[in-house]
Amino acid sequence: MASDTREGTLRLAGRRLPAAEQAAPPRHTIRATPVIRNVYSCGFPQAALPPEFSKRRPVIIVSYKNSLTGPILVVPVTTQPQPGNAWAVKLARNPTPGETCEVWVVCNHLYSVSCQRLSATHGLVPRLTVAEFRPIHELIVKWIPALDPEGDIS
Repeated sequence: MASDTREGTLRLAGRRLPAAEQAAPPRHTIRATPVIRNVYSCGFPQAALPPEFSKRRPVIIVSYKNSLTGPILVVPVTTQPQPGNAWAVKLARNPTPGETCEVWVVCNHLYSVSCQRLSATHGLVPRLTVAEFRPIHELIVKWIPALDPEGDIS
């Protein structure tokens, strides 16, 4: 048996890794600081548990004071229809370059991610308009509990 660098797992020499464990092709890390309303491709962990999001998918940047070394706040975009989900916004257009399928932004799934998880989609970084972003922002603010004057969560 040979030791593998993946979390100290022991593997038999000559055995192929299962498809889920094979290394993904290298992606170019972003070089410019992400800006609010920008759309990136984000590599979520494969080991996510429902209802967490997993795999590579588009995300929208919702934090506005970002750096390449700090955390970035994002919301995921999905092609899974969201009927009855009061926290999802259907976009009028798919912001991913070359894609035309319907998409929803799931606004109650805020994620703090590293810039190393982000990459441009097909070499482009699209940006939502203020009008497209406004309903997303409104739902995020509505989802976060408000404090009453005494500091209790309402």
